[in-house]
Amino acid sequence: MYTRHELSLIRPQPALIICLILLCTVFLSPVRAQTDLPIADVHIHYSHDSVEMTPPERVIELMRDSNLKFALVSSSDDNGTQLLSELAPDLIVPGLRPYRRRGETNTWFNDPAALEYVETLLANNVYATIGEFHLYGDDANLEIPRRVVELAEKHNLILHAHSDAAAVENLLAQSETVKVIWAHSGFDSPEAVSEMLDSHDRLWADLAFRSEVGSGGLSKAWRKLFEDHPTRMMLGTDTYTPERMYFMPEHASGARTWLETLPAELAQNIAWRNAFNLIMPIWEENKGSVNRDVKNTTANACGSDSMDNVVVLQGKQYKVLLQPAADIKVSQASSLKATVCGQVDKIELFSLDASMPAHGHGTNYRPTVSLESSDEQSAVYQIDGVVLHMPGNWQWEVDIDDGNSSETLTKSFTLQ
Repeated sequence: MYTRHELSLIRPQPALIICLILLCTVFLSPVRAQTDLPIADVHIHYSHDSVEMTPPERVIELMRDSNLKFALVSSSDDNGTQLLSELAPDLIVPGLRPYRRRGETNTWFNDPAALEYVETLLANNVYATIGEFHLYGDDANLEIPRRVVELAEKHNLILHAHSDAAAVENLLAQSETVKVIWAHSGFDSPEAVSEMLDSHDRLWADLAFRSEVGSGGLSKAWRKLFEDHPTRMMLGTDTYTPERMYFMPEHASGARTWLETLPAELAQNIAWRNAFNLIMPIWEENKGSVNRDVKNTTANACGSDSMDNVVVLQGKQYKVLLQPAADIKVSQASSLKATVCGQVDKIELFSLDASMPAHGHGTNYRPTVSLESSDEQSAVYQIDGVVLHMPGNWQWEVDIDDGNSSETLTKSFTLQ
């Protein structure tokens, strides 16, 4: 036992307390700054198997726990991307992946159905990128990849290419304007990545699944790459399997550890600013373009999308507003009204159904559709007998045919 006198001898003195406070400020401030550093993750997938295993609300929670400024999300199929985008439009930037299911990475560039899938999604939704797609060497010069480059030019999209250097150069050679994000930095050496960035001013690179970066301390080669190209590198997790969705916070924390060893401005560039400066202007422009087109073509006919409980499906030629008569419940027949805006006088066929993309099937009963009213700018359809037979992730599917062309509009939703 200490005597009172002995305790007084070991009691911290004011000068010592001040020194301890100063030491804590010196050593703890970087940790706090490191934790607070926002990150833009440009390599997230929320594919059909992930959708089945992890609810979209939980994915958004993981992203916010990671302190993400935004996430570039592409999925196989696109349903997962749309679910997250609808749930957190402030956080999610959608990318269009040309895969409907896993296993198409080595076939999509020779598959006309994959190209049709891409074109259909572009007609129905808004994106910032096409990819991440897998493509190597001279396969980039095949007909379908060339068409994808044309679509990127037409729709103001960045290409996100999981490719070797040869394929990246082939893609860039096909256009004078299209930009490319090189996924995983091609799994190439820092020196080779630097050489590619030196040669191509429309190329950026992500560090997804490059665990060697910062492992055991940032190497001289990686540091030199970052210093030589301070505005061209960005971060990514690559949630290519469902379980890696839960790796996002850990990945963000690990990245902050080695980012802390860089000058503050360079660390912020790699953490989020490079991705933000490249992707967000394109994303905002594309969103704004769609809004202007809708406003110009539909005038006031579709102003009702501000009504309660209205789901908006935006297509290239038409806009559809779906309004259920009551809350939709599992295995109970429901009715909806569909207001179609655009050149409705040309419509020869209108139909509505719902499907579960992750399960590969639709409803067990076909709804009945009848035209209720129409004018020069809009038409209202009554839809009865909609039966969604199980809870889960669904999507509305509206088909419109005007005799010369057809359009399919989709919108993802979750039924509890």
